[in-house]
Amino acid sequence: MYPRPIETLGAQAAGDRSTIKIMKKKDQIQLLMAETGCEQNEAEFALSLSGDNTEKAIATIGILLKFITAFKIKLILPQENVYGLIQIALNMKTAEVLRSSIVLSHNPSVYEIAAAQDWFSFEKAIFSARLDPGAMEIYTQSVEENFTLYIKQAVKEISKISYEEIEDLIKAFFYPKPVTLEIISEELSLSQFKKLPNFDDVKNKTSFTGYDLGFVKLEVEILEDPNGKPPGKLSEGDTVLSLITDERDIAHYLAHLIGGRKGGSMIPLAAAIKKIVPNNDDFEIHLIYATSITGYVKVKKDKTLKVLETKNPPWWKKIMPW
Repeated sequence: MYPRPIETLGAQAAGDRSTIKIMKKKDQIQLLMAETGCEQNEAEFALSLSGDNTEKAIATIGILLKFITAFKIKLILPQENVYGLIQIALNMKTAEVLRSSIVLSHNPSVYEIAAAQDWFSFEKAIFSARLDPGAMEIYTQSVEENFTLYIKQAVKEISKISYEEIEDLIKAFFYPKPVTLEIISEELSLSQFKKLPNFDDVKNKTSFTGYDLGFVKLEVEILEDPNGKPPGKLSEGDTVLSLITDERDIAHYLAHLIGGRKGGSMIPLAAAIKKIVPNNDDFEIHLIYATSITGYVKVKKDKTLKVLETKNPPWWKKIMPW
């Protein structure tokens, strides 16, 4: 068999590289579509803008494409004198419910809350209303659980999600009870939806000076570790692994904001120790998550706790511990 000319080998190599490049781009497009829910032409456009860099393309899609809609809903059940707020955040391309929250109350002031405000403020208003006098906590939880399951299935069965369709779905859910609705929608990009307003500022303002324990105190646990430290060996400023155990609605909401809740369940998260107080056989430990969000837990002195980072004490404490 005669060897092929160098030109032929070079052409084949170039063809192989071209094929590999095409395959790689197809993989990138599929990844972008899976990660962001965008269309193929949108993925191709984002890749072209980012020089075929997948991470930059994801960021580009997040900034440019607005395919998330937050429906902010006010309702009245006139026969029962019940007032409510609902928010549904939908990926309009995949018909996926990204968030859903509800409050129902006998307090008419709930209906006075403006739906025209941004989606994040409206969602905060929902959770604040759950703490107000007149809030129907058990009824709200029951309706929210059923409504979330209902809306997730219902939106997948309609060809085009619109204001009118959402209105019909909500009326169907509460049927045969008559319901009065006011609905305002807000279009969001992926970046706008994922980046909570002012949240980075809140996280960066955490301070360990003084003993101002903030205005929201959550019940928490510090996870144990056989190779960890007993509470008596911990110092203010040390970072431990905690779990929010508080069952209140506001606790669930705040846990979601600070990264302690995922997929409907609480997950461990890091927290800095702000204050430790020995009390007989226990230690009272105050943790800080943000300027106004703290945690509180009592720990037996014989427990060993999971420490993620130790704050080095000043040099003078090492030679003068008293």
